[in-house]
Order: sequence, then C-alpha cells, then structure tokens
Amino acid sequence: MSVPDTIAAVKGFRDVLPDESRRWRAFEEAAERLFTRYGFGEIRLPVVERTELFARSLGETTDIVEKEMYSFADRDETGLTLRPEATAGVVRAYLEGGLAQSDPSARLFYRGPMFRRERPQRGRYRQFYQIGAEVLGRDDPLADAELLVMLDRYLAGVGARATRLELNSVGDRVCRPVYRERLREFGRAHLAGLCPDCHRRLERNPLARWSRARRSWPARRWWRTACARGAARTWLRCAHCSSRSVWPTR
Repeated sequence: MSVPDTIAAVKGFRDVLPDESRRWRAFEEAAERLFTRYGFGEIRLPVVERTELFARSLGETTDIVEKEMYSFADRDETGLTLRPEATAGVVRAYLEGGLAQSDPSARLFYRGPMFRRERPQRGRYRQFYQIGAEVLGRDDPLADAELLVMLDRYLAGVGARATRLELNSVGDRVCRPVYRERLREFGRAHLAGLCPDCHRRLERNPLARWSRARRSWPARRWWRTACARGAARTWLRCAHCSSRSVWPTR
C-alpha cells in the first residue's frame, strides 16, 4: 500500500504541539491574571481588517505596509489584510464599538496571532503571537509608566531572566518636524550611498524604516535603520520634549 504524499506546513508557519501549547497557556493565564488586577478587560479582534487601516496607522512607506503585509482583494474588491499588529484594530474597535463614549479611558488587552511576511529565521515566523495592553483616551505619561510597571511585573512573574527594558521616542509635534528636516538634509548629502527605495522614502517619510543599501558594505543603524555609508551614532536629547534620539553625525 502506497504512502500518500505529505503536505508540509507553509514556510514561516508552524504548529504548536500539546507540550508547547501547555506552556503557552501558562504565559497567557499569567498575563490575564495580572492585566485583570490592573483593571484591563480582554478584547478579541478579527484577524482580518481593511488594508487602509494599517496603511493609515503604520504609514504607507513603512516596510510593514510595503513589503510584509499579507493583503488580498475580497470578492467585492475590498482590500483586506491579515493583521500585522493589533493596536490599529484596538483603536478601531474602541471608536466603532462606542467605547469612546461609554468608557473614554478604556483599558484593553488582547492576545492572538499576527502575520508578517518577514524573512524566516530562528525564533521568527510569519505567523507570530502577541499579548498586549492598551490604555486609550489618555495622553499623560502616568499611563505609559503604569504599562511599563505592569510589563516588568509580568516578566518577573513568569520567571524571565536577564531582561532589559529599552525606551525610545520619535519626539512630539514640536521637535519631530525639526528632526525630520535635519534627517532629510543628512540623507540628501549622502544620496550616492542610498538605494533607490531610500531616495523615495527620504522625501515622503524619512522617519520610516530605511532599507539596507544594495551595496557590498553593511549599513549601520541610526534612528531606526539607515543605509548611508558611515553614519555614526550620537545620542542627543530634545530640549523641548526631552526625548532621546539617534543622530547621524557624518
């Protein structure tokens, strides 16, 4: 009797078998207990959203939107996308579901799969899972601080070791435009070392993640990622909002 051909899993996707699934459930239950103590309620979001939701929230020139999203046209030609992240969907649900009126300072947490067509490698898959929490309707720093404390307690509670918290900021409405223009000036002075994709992003959105130049030399990382030759890293602090940024010095 012949053995039927086996259909393998899609590249970048994998099964979570029972032994591992039990460990996953322990992490999820620990998050649910902690988030509930902080007054967060769980929200369950659809896996598919309108493509325009992510293009608007993430930026049309970002790598996620341009290269990594699983997008397709529905039968009525509506553009749909498997969610690459959950924050945009949480905000949509907050507004569409009327929480902005009934619970303006809503505390919501979510869990579930996200999808990005990244290059598969050890520990990184095209379907990956996230647990996250969002505080909506507030713009004070105490809300951010509370989330960070909650995250630290969660990591300690599940026994995570050698963890390090790194914070970054893109500034505010006052200093961000100034930084964007200085970044654009720097890019224009190094056009020969930039790929065509970066030329386009330089004008449209220089704060978007720049791709690696198609050259033999490696790109050095500054701000998010730039492909200018020899861009050294220097930390500067904005005098207006005190955010710390990476500044290209050469």
